[in-house]
Amino acid sequence: MTTENQTNNSYDVTDAELHDATGSEHSAEGPHIPLIQWEQVYWPISNTSITTFIFLLIVIVVSLLANKALKTNKDSKLKTFFLHFVKFFDDQMRESFATKKESRKYYALIVGMFSIILFGNLFGLIIDWFGMSVTPTLLTYMRPMHSDLNTTLVLSLITVVLMLVIQVRSQGAVGMTKSYLWNFKWDNIGMKLINVFVGWLHFLGLPATLASLSLRLFGNIFAGIVLIWVISYLMASATSVFFEAGRLLAIPFWFFEVFVALIQAIVFAFLMIAYFKQSSEHH
Repeated sequence: MTTENQTNNSYDVTDAELHDATGSEHSAEGPHIPLIQWEQVYWPISNTSITTFIFLLIVIVVSLLANKALKTNKDSKLKTFFLHFVKFFDDQMRESFATKKESRKYYALIVGMFSIILFGNLFGLIIDWFGMSVTPTLLTYMRPMHSDLNTTLVLSLITVVLMLVIQVRSQGAVGMTKSYLWNFKWDNIGMKLINVFVGWLHFLGLPATLASLSLRLFGNIFAGIVLIWVISYLMASATSVFFEAGRLLAIPFWFFEVFVALIQAIVFAFLMIAYFKQSSEHH
């Protein structure tokens, strides 16, 4: 009997210890840090896919409203915003490409990419705010699009492929291949060898361009998400009595991330302008 009671007591102690360990594990739960790529929700649907789908639906609705507003004779804030938005990029691209005809070739693509990056990043900040302040379960099903390395890699791949297409159109397939692999042109042998070497560097620069475009955008957005969550968690932990007041102290970092979202969209768009302009030159 004594042995059986001791055995039962040992099991009771073990269960209590396990319960305490589980409770301490939950209490020590830290800020939400996403993975560097998508997380599966329901095969083959990921949280990035859900966010992208909802964002594209919003873009379609806003585009229809903008189209309707631009066709009417009545002035509205939405119409004024889109007119200024279109005119700003039209002026910038005309100045960059020097001709109206050349700038209009790439206008839709570059402005579309700028809009996807800027408003996609702002949409991601809204998702994080709801996930942190309203319902944490939301972060299981949605995440900012550009905090996923796959998304930024696709945007960069589109840019590099179109850059090569422009080179083929301006130089021809044979001319483009020679410019990369055997650019043996100049007056003397020394400069010919230098041109060949420079062509090889440009060829090696293609994957470097792909990596820099994707990693720059991903790194800034992902780091911003981690920063906001860590700061919010630390502020809330430091002011545990005034929990929500502690979260309010992280608001300046939200405004900083809005600025980062704008800067990343501008950098990506103007790099596209530079790449496309350089690719359209015959030399």
